[in-house]
Amino acid sequence: MDKTSSRQLPIMIIIVLGVMTTFGPLTIDMYVPSLPSVQSDFSTTASEAQLSLSFAMIGLALGQFTFGPLSDAFGRKKIALIIITIYAIASFIAIFTTSMTGLLILRLIQGLTGGGAIVIAKASIGDQHKGKTLAKGLASLLVVNGIITILAPLVGGYALAVANWQAIFLILTVVSLLILVFAIFKMEETRTNELSKLNFGAIFKDFGSLLKTPAFILPMLLQGLTYVMLFSFSSAAPFITQKIYEMTPQQFSFLFAVNGIGLIIMSQVTAKLVERFNRYFLLIALTTIQLTGVILIVISLTLHLPLWVLVIAFFLNVCPVTGIGPLSFALAMESRTGGSGNASSLLGLFQFILGGIMAPLIGIKGEYNTLPYITVLIITALLIIGLEISLKYFQKQNN
Repeated sequence: MDKTSSRQLPIMIIIVLGVMTTFGPLTIDMYVPSLPSVQSDFSTTASEAQLSLSFAMIGLALGQFTFGPLSDAFGRKKIALIIITIYAIASFIAIFTTSMTGLLILRLIQGLTGGGAIVIAKASIGDQHKGKTLAKGLASLLVVNGIITILAPLVGGYALAVANWQAIFLILTVVSLLILVFAIFKMEETRTNELSKLNFGAIFKDFGSLLKTPAFILPMLLQGLTYVMLFSFSSAAPFITQKIYEMTPQQFSFLFAVNGIGLIIMSQVTAKLVERFNRYFLLIALTTIQLTGVILIVISLTLHLPLWVLVIAFFLNVCPVTGIGPLSFALAMESRTGGSGNASSLLGLFQFILGGIMAPLIGIKGEYNTLPYITVLIITALLIIGLEISLKYFQKQNN
């Protein structure tokens, strides 16, 4: 069993692992402003263009599912260096792709390797920390992640202003190589004395045990659904703002950056509040804010209210993700039955699979129709309410 500690995380570890978690915003957020351009260049539909986002999300899910257990068996750092290298190669090849099929394959590879880096970063913290320290540590990682979340769409928007969407993949190639160098010299190995043989039978047995544990599965579902809000925004907002509200890619990138600032603020507020308030109470409070955003988005899009109202609605809907996510992750990790890599990979798998499924559905009726997005938001909101009630009931039953 992994050793755990309640000591504070060293700042250098936070920076190193935080940089590794940026493969999420790098792969998704930097690319998001280019979706309408990709649709135009490949002469395809909005839904098919969103598949390039979906493939990356599914890759992020499968990457966490695969590389979490592999890092349990072979070590965090060794696996991290291999997959970051592959990510850089895939990004470079994507610059020259001329077919939608080729782009989708490369986006899947980016997602697979990026997801591996993310789960290894989270599992590295789970190796040595637990409880409130784990929740605070994950929230701290999101500061670094949030900074990249702000910068990534801005860089992507600027690249589209001076070049084309291929320039985004050139930037990703350079950035991933820099992260590789950073990981080589600064990343610590947290599994040195606890490596074990890779046993897929034991891994799936552990997964089965976790999926039978309400204390694990309820927070897992809640984390997954709150990220549906974020990923559906990433998929729908580029078309809603640029096609319906006639924003430029650069203006949209600033909107995305504002939400990134909100994500950072929320992660840090949560990290402070977790010391003073019950985590279940915080989950309910943050979820209430998110659901308020859902209501405002539905009203804004149905009545076609001014853009500033929609911007506020997006902000309220998206920003609580970095509070709900770490709290749910920490609650789930506390009930794990095996390696933290297994539990972390299962959490990541569910989170990004949901996002990957939702992305192409958002544009199924075309880039000017918001009904699919509204439908996804309403269904997700109702499921979240049900989970909050179940989680509260489970807490009372176990007190």
